[in-house]
Amino acid sequence: MPYVTYRGENVSIMKHGIRFEQKKPVLVEDEKVLNQLQRDLDFEINQERAIPLEDLTVVQLKDRAKAAGIEGFADMKKNEIIKALRGE
Repeated sequence: MPYVTYRGENVSIMKHGIRFEQKKPVLVEDEKVLNQLQRDLDFEINQERAIPLEDLTVVQLKDRAKAAGIEGFADMKKNEIIKALRGE
């Protein structure tokens, strides 16, 4: 799973319909988008990268919680989602 990290000077940027926050890895699965971002020096692409849950945004955590089948994740705070994802 390729993760793309924005290393530019803006706090965030919208590219290819994806919001990239500075220094926050984002999962990008579209090969066409990955190929275009690979040519941009402001972006770093990492394959198979373990990212600490604390470094993910709430939206990214909620996406993971949804995929994991965790009930009630929509009303949880960041630390609650992280605990639920870890099975605590």
